[in-house]
Amino acid sequence: MTRASQQDNDHDPKRRRLLRRAATVAATTAGAGVVAAVGLPGAAQAAPGDNLIMGTTNDAGAATTTLTSSTGSALSAQSVGGVPLRLVPSSGLYPNVLDSEAGTLAVDDQGDLFIRAGADANPTNGWAWTSEWATTSVAVPPTRVLDTRDANLRRNIVSGSLDSLGRLQPGVPIVLALDAYVRDGYAIKGNVTVVGMTGAGVLTVWGSGTKPTASTVNWATAGTILSNFLFTELGAVGAYRSVLTLQATSSPTHAIVDMTSLLVGHPSQVLLGGGA
Repeated sequence: MTRASQQDNDHDPKRRRLLRRAATVAATTAGAGVVAAVGLPGAAQAAPGDNLIMGTTNDAGAATTTLTSSTGSALSAQSVGGVPLRLVPSSGLYPNVLDSEAGTLAVDDQGDLFIRAGADANPTNGWAWTSEWATTSVAVPPTRVLDTRDANLRRNIVSGSLDSLGRLQPGVPIVLALDAYVRDGYAIKGNVTVVGMTGAGVLTVWGSGTKPTASTVNWATAGTILSNFLFTELGAVGAYRSVLTLQATSSPTHAIVDMTSLLVGHPSQVLLGGGA
């Protein structure tokens, strides 16, 4: 679970040019005393391959500077004004992650960033929110993505069949692809409505896979219109990576799905409205 920790030194091109110019002037100026005063070996201290000099500006140019520990322990950068920064290999972080010293910063092989901050006597622990595992909710303009009463609004159905009137058939799931609105989405927020049912029934909306036992909308009689807030994960079926599955139980019904928000790892995944 070890991920190598790397830090680039600060780049200061102006200083690097100044050092080179000073060395050139010293080499071409008459008098050995001038050359000795400039100190040619010292002028090259910032070049790649030379030692890192603490308390000074060190410029490695385009080269990468890697800080390692030959013992495999944490690399500690001391700070006079507070706790030291400890860059810890993940193999040294687990399993007692919550017992880490203050100042610990670590990244595990799942991309999770752990930070233990504060004073030694009362530190706090936290995992940084990254797109590796966290989500963000992106509001989009209210968009109707399904209305089984309208042939044009049935275009997102990619699997399953409706009855002759365009209603969901009891026990027959339909799959709704939302790939035109989001790329690899995690979940959807919105509203689901049932209308035109022939009797009592249940509608369940979920992502993909096995149908859950929970219901999304329940109705007791025919001829009613019922709506409910929808917040459910998106699934994947075949080449479609952001799908919803709908299934009615007991009686046929028309279904309407209005989308108001999408949960994603990064807003750029949203292809509609605010995430574009």
